[in-house]
Amino acid sequence: MKPLIRFLVAVFVFAFAGIAVAQIGVAPKKDTTLQGATDAKFKPGDVWEYATREGEEHSALTVLKVETSPELGLIVHIGVERIKLANCHGGPSPESVPHMPFARKALDDSVTKKLASNRPLPNFREGYEEWKEAYSKKKAGMYIVRVASAVGVAEKTYRSGIGCE
Repeated sequence: MKPLIRFLVAVFVFAFAGIAVAQIGVAPKKDTTLQGATDAKFKPGDVWEYATREGEEHSALTVLKVETSPELGLIVHIGVERIKLANCHGGPSPESVPHMPFARKALDDSVTKKLASNRPLPNFREGYEEWKEAYSKKKAGMYIVRVASAVGVAEKTYRSGIGCE
């Protein structure tokens, strides 16, 4: 599990380091307080279809947790399943990203159909705790782009990490 966690931390550092051409995420500048929250549309255990990348039409996301930040607003934590991050070496590739934090609007712009409610949550705690630690140091935040774009960032980071690019 540790290589996957390192990969996810690298995704967040890339996403929030400001090196991307277009802004894909925002991080807090001052207040890193987080509080549990509720949302009328997105509830933990909800499973949604979303506008996917080509070839990942069967991918779905699960809402894991909803929090609020005084600076960033509502943060909806999700896990994404049934994706395929290309491996230039021909070996196994990640088929999920267990934790990704999103601005509510970005998630709302991404989802297309609710598939289920009250589903058991996948194991996301380790990734969430790594994110939360980076967030508390103002080195992580939330994605403000659609889910498919964030999955693309994850793939680019993964490929770079294994020496593909």
